Amino acid sequence: MRMRGRSFGSFNARGARRLATAGVAALALLAIAIALITLWRSYAPLRIERRWIGTTPATIYHAGVRAPAIVIAHGFAGSQQLMEPFALTLARAGYTTITFDFPGHGRNAPPAGVALQADRRSDQLERTIDEIVAAARAMGDGRVGLLGHSMGAGVVTRYAMTHDEIDATVAISSFVSDVDADRPRNLLLIVGALERRLAALAQDVIDQAAGGAGARGVTYGSVADGTARRLVVAPRVEHVGVLFSATSLRESLAWFDQVYGTRRESAPFIDQRMLPLGSLFAAATLLFWTLTRFPAQMETRRKRVRSDWRWWGIVIAPALLTPVALRALPTHDLLPILVGGPLAVFFAIYGGLTALGVALLRAADDSATGVSQWRTSIVVALLTLGYVATLFGLPAHRFVINLALPSARLPVFGAVLLALLPYLIADEYLTRRMGPRGAYAITKGALLLSLGLAIALDPQLFFLTLILPLFVIYFALFGLFSGWLDRLTGTPLPGALTNAIIFAWSIAAVFPLVA
Repeated sequence: MRMRGRSFGSFNARGARRLATAGVAALALLAIAIALITLWRSYAPLRIERRWIGTTPATIYHAGVRAPAIVIAHGFAGSQQLMEPFALTLARAGYTTITFDFPGHGRNAPPAGVALQADRRSDQLERTIDEIVAAARAMGDGRVGLLGHSMGAGVVTRYAMTHDEIDATVAISSFVSDVDADRPRNLLLIVGALERRLAALAQDVIDQAAGGAGARGVTYGSVADGTARRLVVAPRVEHVGVLFSATSLRESLAWFDQVYGTRRESAPFIDQRMLPLGSLFAAATLLFWTLTRFPAQMETRRKRVRSDWRWWGIVIAPALLTPVALRALPTHDLLPILVGGPLAVFFAIYGGLTALGVALLRAADDSATGVSQWRTSIVVALLTLGYVATLFGLPAHRFVINLALPSARLPVFGAVLLALLPYLIADEYLTRRMGPRGAYAITKGALLLSLGLAIALDPQLFFLTLILPLFVIYFALFGLFSGWLDRLTGTPLPGALTNAIIFAWSIAAVFPLVA
């Protein structure tokens, strides 16, 4: 009788847990639906047209009336989706806005014969802006303003300096500080509070306009004669976050309103997609957790091998040796994507050293991986990839950045995947089977420090410092996923395979393609 009671109580406890898990899943689905509806409602009042301007894919946002046109340029490794908060905010305020993909970015393939030389790429970018501005002038009422971020900020600033017909320029996170007192006309500079180097460059421009120490948030010069200058610092954001900051959006709209003499009777719409996007991704993460909890019969946690000084050696040695090896190798022309080639080689070296260390340590419980385990891992990885593509990939592609992978980028994807697999498989075993508590955070911290050292040794990799926060987010999110998959299947392989494909896809889709 005692055994029956214990069994019945255990059954009730399992049933209660499953019921609670189902309730969490239902709430997560509701949150996902609300987030998607909120995001789509932002577009409702506008007409959105997607077209090709010459060979450049572009998107036009307008309310059906002739108005000044604002050309919006993305930065290095960006795409037109990344600039959509500005396009929507300005279009809903009455302007005609045009976003587009620079050559080699997003859906825009680079012209044949254009190689890695910076001067050739610069000419490409300026020709693209010239073509888009000409089209924008015909779409609106003839008046044109420019807005750009990072690389795009530099392009639009230099273009406006030689084209007086540009009424105003908004340069966000710009690397350009050598501007004249009256060119470009009516220049607004915006930087994130965490972008100290770029803030110093912007301060130089304002100091010149002020004739001394210029103040942030103060307009110098005259809008009427085109000499207006203003510097705004968006609080608590870095190089990517500045694009979603309400301060950046509000100040940009106010600047164009001032230049074009627009008066508003009510508070304008300001795009705030980060809140629903954050809710969407958080709910999708929670829903994935519930899906890994339901098939309890598959949970087969493996015993960890006790870690010792050798484990720390496997973590530290690749972190120190990889940046030195990378500096000695000619990696920048290895793949037809800027910066992505050295990054792929970095992971290949780091992964090879880590895999060698794991093999030497030889965790007894995972020394043999059978065919059935590989089969299960591949099936689970494919199912997980479908889930991630649906609830993370598609929304990110629509509302954040281009993640489409045209045929020209498929060889890059394959090469990067081969470079990533050794590291991600070895690291999963190193952290799930061999390491102490917190092993995953320790190995990722070592990797990021090593990548920072590689950047210090090779200034051409500087762009990676701007996106390191995205690496942290990636490792944190998909570290959860791989841990749950390990608990579900009893092997780190599904998580390693899934993470390798997602990471390789992101690199191949985002980094600029060159011919």
